[in-house]
Amino acid sequence: MLLPQKRRIALISVDGDPAAEIGQEEAGGQNVYVLHVGQALAQLGWQVDMFTRRSCSNQLNQLNIVQHTPNCRTIRLKAGPEEFLGRDSLFDYLPEFIEEFLKFQVQEDYQYPIVHTNYWLSAWVGMQLKQFQPLIQVHTYHSLGAVKYRTISDISPIATARLEVEKACLETAERIIATSPQEQEHLRQLVSTRGNVEIIPCGTEVEHFGFVGRHFSRQQLWHSVALKLSKLYSQLNQAPSHSTITAYHRKTRHSEPKVIQLLAK
Repeated sequence: MLLPQKRRIALISVDGDPAAEIGQEEAGGQNVYVLHVGQALAQLGWQVDMFTRRSCSNQLNQLNIVQHTPNCRTIRLKAGPEEFLGRDSLFDYLPEFIEEFLKFQVQEDYQYPIVHTNYWLSAWVGMQLKQFQPLIQVHTYHSLGAVKYRTISDISPIATARLEVEKACLETAERIIATSPQEQEHLRQLVSTRGNVEIIPCGTEVEHFGFVGRHFSRQQLWHSVALKLSKLYSQLNQAPSHSTITAYHRKTRHSEPKVIQLLAK
């Protein structure tokens, strides 16, 4: 029997490789978010494994596992052809991704008690994994199909699937992370009034936008995002009840360092 590791977490970003070079095709804000959250969580003592889809067959150009820090790594799983595919072409390969994820857990002899999914494709993966093992799902949308398609009358089948997955995830995940009050409002008005939503604004690398010391940026920005997520994961893992999380939110909402909001994607 595989045993869960309480301080171990899987960040799943099927379509956004945290180890990818920023600026490549469809490599942008989501990749940066997952990488920096993962690295900051590792600094707080979590063992972080970030799972993404393998998109290149050349071993010299794309390793199966990229070790960022001692406690943070990117793990690339096979899901479809090992080449770049646009997001709208990935859904049919997600079952293979799940199969590879489960094999990896068997290989490592543990199960992840918490899975933090990113974007709707990974949301579907997280919901399906619940059929195989007990886990807590935390989800960040990054963008909403309900916003993207609200002015389009005739949407594609994949867009329809996205809307269904986004709604189901909101209503079933143990926690949804909205990165702004506007996103929370969109979730409630355009997706569903059900589900548990927590606002944790994004961090940003302020040294790229102004003269701010490294210590300040780490402590006040990505470190703060990770600190809030770390506390949330621990609360959910110990007692994932609505009353417990409500108490956690009241306790921490005014005590954390301020984080600069970055609205993107």
